[in-house]
This record gives sequence, C-alpha cells and structure tokens, in this order.
Amino acid sequence: MGGFTAGLVTGCLLGVCGTFLLLTLGTAFSSERTRLFRVRSIPGTILSTVVLLLLAAICHRMNVGKDASMLFLLLAVLCISRVEGLMNGLIATVISSFTLAFWFFPPAGLAIRSSSDRLALALFLLIATLGSRVVGRHERSAP
Repeated sequence: MGGFTAGLVTGCLLGVCGTFLLLTLGTAFSSERTRLFRVRSIPGTILSTVVLLLLAAICHRMNVGKDASMLFLLLAVLCISRVEGLMNGLIATVISSFTLAFWFFPPAGLAIRSSSDRLALALFLLIATLGSRVVGRHERSAP
C-alpha cells in the first residue's frame, strides 16, 4: 500500500508542477504577455520577497504549524498577486514553496520524505499558481 500512495503522490506532484509550467509558458507566449508578465517594480518584488520570508520566519519561530503557515503564505501570495500582478505572484509562489519545503516539512532541507507533505506542497503550489493567475489577471478586466 505504501508504494501505491507514494506513486500517487509523486504523480500528483508531477502533474501540479506540469500545470504550473504550462500556465507559465502559455502566458509567456500569449499575445498579451507584455501586460501579464510585467514586473511592476523591482523594489516591489524585493519587498514582497522580504515580506514572505519574514512571515515564514515568524511562523517557524512561533511554531505555528505547517497547516496554518501554508494558509498565511497562500494569503500573502494572493495579496502580492493582487497588488503587484501575475509575475510577482508567480515569484511569490515559488519562494513560498521553497520556504515551506525548507522550514516546515521534515526533514530539514528540500528532501521531503512524507507523501502527505509532498501532496500538501503540490496542492499549495497548484492553488497559489491558479489563484495568482486569477487575481493577477483581474486587473486586466477592470475598466
């Protein structure tokens, strides 16, 4: 049964990463890429990165737990995507995923052994990517 679960989680993780890659490439090669893939400001990107790392460090230091930390980071990614646009939302998604993998999923480092933790990270990556795309594109439909 353990081999089946590990295979299922690995397949889900590959599918989510593939979805992330296809969404990113699809937007990059679309006719509207200059509007969607525009980093509004380098200081905004740096500030959002610092905010994400600070939020993750505070959650880690206060032993908040990985579930609540994932929700806090997801909320931060969606806020960054809304304020700064799609590209910064995708950057925030990647930074948050690495932060979660490094600080919140045992063992320390990027090697995640638990299949439930891999699945949680894959779902976080999928939800944050799709949320960034929806919230980041909302700006375009406004008059």
